[in-house]
Amino acid sequence: MKENKKEKLLNERQERLLKLVVETHIETAEPVGSKFLVKQAGLNWSEATVRNDLRALEEVGYLTHPHTSAGRVPTAAGYRHYINSMNLNSVKISDKDEKKVEEILTGDTQDFESGVRTLAKGLAQISGEAIVYSFGSDKVYYTGLSNLFGKKEFTQPELVVNISDVFDNCEEYLDEFEDMIIDNPRFFLGEEQPFGEDLSVLATRVRKDKSDMLMIVGGNRMDYKRNYALMQKISEILNSL
Repeated sequence: MKENKKEKLLNERQERLLKLVVETHIETAEPVGSKFLVKQAGLNWSEATVRNDLRALEEVGYLTHPHTSAGRVPTAAGYRHYINSMNLNSVKISDKDEKKVEEILTGDTQDFESGVRTLAKGLAQISGEAIVYSFGSDKVYYTGLSNLFGKKEFTQPELVVNISDVFDNCEEYLDEFEDMIIDNPRFFLGEEQPFGEDLSVLATRVRKDKSDMLMIVGGNRMDYKRNYALMQKISEILNSL
């Protein structure tokens, strides 16, 4: 795992373009080109200007482009810059997602562990990501792995095998990661976490004594704002226990 490198300074136009590329790629899973940005985002800049800025963003390591496409996709560093530019204090759960969480909580559970499993399964369903829950140092439960394999970026057989191995041995990976997880939700991208550079992790400690850990595990293309809001809501519930 590596620490974050110092971020590059971007001008206002480059900041806006990076944000547009990240959010468009999160939504479409496709490379994003200058022509699309100018036409679909209603930008007042020429296609040549946008193309030059996309090239500049690639040169500083925030974007890259597949060999088969002229469009760009964000790198882990690009996603990290996007997250660091967000005002996470202003991120709120949507009414629709809050209602879904409330529906999960109405289910009958016999004990704490079964309740957590129900909550984790519900969170996986709502977020469309995988969920890992560590019950202190006793056991680890995960669910939603099929959500990852349903995404475009995780269809290669070798990648599926590698990710499956990560989850089957997640206790070992958590040993390397445990000291980095704090009381507030925190994102770990690429080489910042031990699960593999193709995955991103949103993790926090939960319960009153902070003995347990909750993680949303997805690709680098996860919906960061939505998942952060969901994590805040679920953490609030678990922290009351």
